[in-house]
Amino acid sequence: MAIFGGSLQSLTNLPPCRAAPKSPAMSLNTPPNHMNNDELDLSIDATIDLGLDGETLHDQSGSVAAPLILHSDEEPTRDRIVILGRTRAGKTIYLSRLYEQCWRGNGVLHMETSSGKTHLMLLNAVAEMSEQRRWPAATEESTYLDFQITWQGHSFTMVSLDYPGEVFRKAFVQQIEDANTAELINHVQRAAGIVLLIDPKVLASGTIGDAADDDYGMVQALRFIRGLPGGEIVPIGLLLTKIDVNADLIRHHGGLRGFAVKYCNNLLRVVPTLTLFGTCAVRSRRDALGKDIPDLTKPARGLENPIVFCLRQIVANRIKARTQTTQRAQIQFIQREIKEDEKAQTQDTQFWLWANLVLFAGIIAVGVLTWVIVRQFL
Repeated sequence: MAIFGGSLQSLTNLPPCRAAPKSPAMSLNTPPNHMNNDELDLSIDATIDLGLDGETLHDQSGSVAAPLILHSDEEPTRDRIVILGRTRAGKTIYLSRLYEQCWRGNGVLHMETSSGKTHLMLLNAVAEMSEQRRWPAATEESTYLDFQITWQGHSFTMVSLDYPGEVFRKAFVQQIEDANTAELINHVQRAAGIVLLIDPKVLASGTIGDAADDDYGMVQALRFIRGLPGGEIVPIGLLLTKIDVNADLIRHHGGLRGFAVKYCNNLLRVVPTLTLFGTCAVRSRRDALGKDIPDLTKPARGLENPIVFCLRQIVANRIKARTQTTQRAQIQFIQREIKEDEKAQTQDTQFWLWANLVLFAGIIAVGVLTWVIVRQFL
């Protein structure tokens, strides 16, 4: 759902799911796969570098961007964090819960919208889940949301694009060019950071069509991003959502890393060093009728991590760019000084050469004149 976008105003220098039924309490003899769903340790598995040691991944990654909308050879303005995800990946819930937590909490991020209407819309979405036990309706049209984000005492102006998941499929799977996909592609082109939202269950057991969005579609999106001028330095985080309901599935494959290595191999062919996160924005439970409803009595987990990861890398990239710009300016200054010195030396050499020639000519003239005068008296 959401595309964060924003420009850094100053420089320095961890997502949605639903709950599975509780497993039996863990004991020393209990297999890891039967741990309580709350005990999936995101603090260990989060922010894992999935870089593989095989050169074949680099060989097969491909450097050609997906044939989407043509873009300029000039490096685009990178001023936003883009969150990409298919339909029902949890984008709306993630953004609403993230904003609610960052607005009311004392975490590492603080968020504030520039519009009271947007503020109420996001908080009402959380209140609807908390009080009415009802999931938000699917996003039907693209909506811009403006934010001011404060991190480590520094402010970031952010713009979010809440878009229907179908737009992602049209843009990156079907590659249809229309007003909605053009808008999404434009934002992707301006990404300073990328967060991919994927429901693990869809990759592991979803239909071919649904899995294509998270597999083929994401691969095309990553190739498009990496194929843009400057796209090779854009930080990309892979966010596995709905960790509570998918806890047993993820543990069965050895945790977040093991699951990603098995089911996200195609993504790793394009970006061999993805940074991995797990998140649970809103847990779920069964009501008396067996209906799946939101449960906000337990805290969200891993909401801020992907955003902080992107912000940290954005700052690092901009500091590096600023340092390189300063170094280039210094080198250019030194080169200009050398050229000026060489020019001055050349001018001095020419001056003294002509001065010596004039002096020599004067001496000759005086000598000739003296000889003429002396001869007249002889």
